[in-house]
Amino acid sequence: MQSSFEKVKQKLLEVGITNEGGIYSDNLVISIEQKYGFRLPQDYKKFLLTYGRINYNHPISYSLITNIPKHNERGELGYFYNLQNNNNDLISNIECYLGRMPEKMIPFADITGGDQLCIGVTEDVWGKIYFWDHDQEHFDPSEEELWNNVYLVANSFSEFILSFKIVEDENLPKDLGIVSVKTTPEFLKLVEKFKSKKK
Repeated sequence: MQSSFEKVKQKLLEVGITNEGGIYSDNLVISIEQKYGFRLPQDYKKFLLTYGRINYNHPISYSLITNIPKHNERGELGYFYNLQNNNNDLISNIECYLGRMPEKMIPFADITGGDQLCIGVTEDVWGKIYFWDHDQEHFDPSEEELWNNVYLVANSFSEFILSFKIVEDENLPKDLGIVSVKTTPEFLKLVEKFKSKKK
């Protein structure tokens, strides 16, 4: 029987997501958990350690449990934060959003425009995936206000990944298959007449 993480890997392969950053050490993730005093969900931890940084060159969408005001029925993925020391690394983004979102979750991916995908890291929300809407962010928010711009996306990281779909480009021409064209003798005469005029 295929394990939950094997299904995740299979889905990532289906939507063209590849491993770009190599495999990381457990110690790196443990140091992050110890620094912030939380425990990362196992499926997300395996993803971080196996994929690190990922690469894809086409839009990917994911399903939403909750409707998000002024957003499409499906969300569109941005970039996953990685374990490297750069602008897209996990620690920099945890630090960036401290006090701006509930402390029960951390951002793990960005969405174009400044919104964030977050994962629950405390028991009551552990492993749940949330959408954090930056347009509804409060200045100097109370604990209650921190939740006003947070929407449930999936009940687990695996569920979130398994909902991925490649976004079809509506501007690209659709494959019409084999098209047959019938001509009449009159049309062929016109073609011949046109050819003789060009000579």
